[in-house]
Amino acid sequence: MDAIIFDFDGVVADSEPIHLLCFQQVMKTVGVELTREAYYREYLGYDDHDCIVAAARDGGVQLDENCISGLIDAKTGLVQRMFRDSIEALPGAVELISTAAEAGIPLAVCSGALREEIELAIESIGAAGAFRLIVDAGDVSCGKPDPEGYNLALERLRECTGREIHEQRSVAVEDSPAGIDAARAAGLKVLAVTNSYPAEALSSAHKIVASLAEVTLESLDELSKNCAR
Repeated sequence: MDAIIFDFDGVVADSEPIHLLCFQQVMKTVGVELTREAYYREYLGYDDHDCIVAAARDGGVQLDENCISGLIDAKTGLVQRMFRDSIEALPGAVELISTAAEAGIPLAVCSGALREEIELAIESIGAAGAFRLIVDAGDVSCGKPDPEGYNLALERLRECTGREIHEQRSVAVEDSPAGIDAARAAGLKVLAVTNSYPAEALSSAHKIVASLAEVTLESLDELSKNCAR
């Protein structure tokens, strides 16, 4: 395959519970109760800005951009403290990343999280240096399910590697319907892992697995070659 692009939260790191707890704390300050069920059903896969806007709207609260920015800053501070204390990699993630990097396959992250959160988590789980680049929420004007982030990751991988990286010969690893839609719209093959959603919610992926521990480079290469777009 030409490249692998990983979503991060819920794919590489077991960080979605941390994000949820931090979202709950900051949303409570503006009178919005964010339940676990609502977060996983409606907002997972959104970047911080869009999650806060949608949760506030659905809770009947209107927020201006200054307030939203303040909530994002407060949530980021909470996330960073919790990442330092408790972040863990999901099963098989670091092993797959390390094997792919050693094989010379270009790797990238395409995430709706913030760069400082992603970089801290990558270092904390022992995967520093494996990724050629990170596309984060601040790099795009539209978050997932828009394909902008994946298109940008492909473009930057081509630039930094000097290779012809074809989207149809590259694989995205995702855990949410919004992420799958974004990757497919960019032309990538998609492997979905059921860390955050049940398999039936991820049916638009080309392949679904219960854990990255069961994924090999050979199986990803086969996916990139054989699945219809």
